[in-house]
Amino acid sequence: MFQPLEKKRYSDSIVELIKAKIIQENLKIGTRLPSEVDLSQEFGVSRSVIRESLRILEISGLVNIKKGPSGGIFVSNVYYKPIKDSLSNMIQSGELTTDHLFNARMLIEPHIAREAAQHATKNDLKALQKLMTDSEAHLDDPVRLRRNNLDFHLLLARASGNPVLTLLLESIFELMVERFLDFWNLDFEQHFFEVHKNIFQVIKEKKPDEAGRLIEEDILDLRKQVKAHRRRK
Repeated sequence: MFQPLEKKRYSDSIVELIKAKIIQENLKIGTRLPSEVDLSQEFGVSRSVIRESLRILEISGLVNIKKGPSGGIFVSNVYYKPIKDSLSNMIQSGELTTDHLFNARMLIEPHIAREAAQHATKNDLKALQKLMTDSEAHLDDPVRLRRNNLDFHLLLARASGNPVLTLLLESIFELMVERFLDFWNLDFEQHFFEVHKNIFQVIKEKKPDEAGRLIEEDILDLRKQVKAHRRRK
């Protein structure tokens, strides 16, 4: 699968070769790559060098390493991971707060909603409708609703047609789930599902200004709910 290395910059060279293989051959998400042992033999280097290369690729979001009997090395596309990790470090150092994240969302998401209202394709609308239908069928499941409510925003970002906005939003959302959205409340999730239904309706009706306004209200409402929860903790 890979040619043996001729130069001695082992880990960096291996990272670039595997990355090129994934991108140039357009390997699908979930494609299994050769094992650590096989890669070691193909490249003619030690397993410790391969482990270091895979660690770099995993941090970059290009591969996912699973442990256990059904584990292995798989192609991934978690490109937001380095951004999320950097933001997480900033939170730990005190440079970043919850308000910073919400302010960033207020700058990004109304624009996303307006763009989605103008540019959403039939496939985008179909994906959003499927999500709405699934939520409607699981109104008594706060975990399912939470995931769907978050995915709603990400689907809007994809519908905007700008992958940079999707990447930024994925980074922020993963961090918020990890750091701040650490509680489950059925009424809370049902409320936001109803809000999202209204947003979806104006997206379908191609009303960009209304979509932007509703998203702003959605974000402000969530900020209020999160702050109230944190005060009660």
